[in-house]
Amino acid sequence: MASDRPIHCTIKNPVLLNIADAKNEFHSGCRVIDITFPNVTNPESTTILSICDRVGEIHFKNNYVAYLTVRIKQKPAPPEPGSDSSGTPEIKWRTCVRRMRLMPNPHCEAGSQDYFCVSQKHFNFDLNQLTGMRLILQQPSPVWKDFRLEEIKLYRSSESNRPQPLPAWLIEEASNSSGKKRIEGIGSVDAISASLQQLWALSEGVASNQTDRALGRFDVDGCYEINLLSYT
Repeated sequence: MASDRPIHCTIKNPVLLNIADAKNEFHSGCRVIDITFPNVTNPESTTILSICDRVGEIHFKNNYVAYLTVRIKQKPAPPEPGSDSSGTPEIKWRTCVRRMRLMPNPHCEAGSQDYFCVSQKHFNFDLNQLTGMRLILQQPSPVWKDFRLEEIKLYRSSESNRPQPLPAWLIEEASNSSGKKRIEGIGSVDAISASLQQLWALSEGVASNQTDRALGRFDVDGCYEINLLSYT
């Protein structure tokens, strides 16, 4: 389906924000990723605009980012009839996702390598007629010096039947279990466990019925069975 294809866009390399002076440089723990879209021609004017008609989902793999903020620029709405349309309206940044938590604790590993899907339920408004997108990555912990987002993909629709991304630990566990070869002739773990329990019950029954009385080799109830005797 065409709606399942990622939106064609240009994802720039993350830029680390620093507070620097002539001698010292302070690590802010903040990076910015700018996303631009292919240029299209506006039929109503000769201006070349960079516009994406709609974004419904943002998919990515985390790499030690604690918080994510998403800001976008939208194409200005056409002026209403009768209004003063002189001048070009200023396009401002709008925040559609504010400090979404990706790691429960910035100082711990949990969530640092998980896959995420930011959809319309996380957006403060619909992302239509976009001229630009900016991902603001924050990692306040000094433990992780390098942090970024990987495998970033944008989709137009959030109502598709694509399976949700799985956490990395679950994917690794599934791949390891599928790689194990099954030994033929050996049943499941439950069947083996039930057989061992029966064997244990039989051994306990035999142990509880033991007697201290010495038994003769061919003695049956104090008598000898002639058929059990051997002739020499």
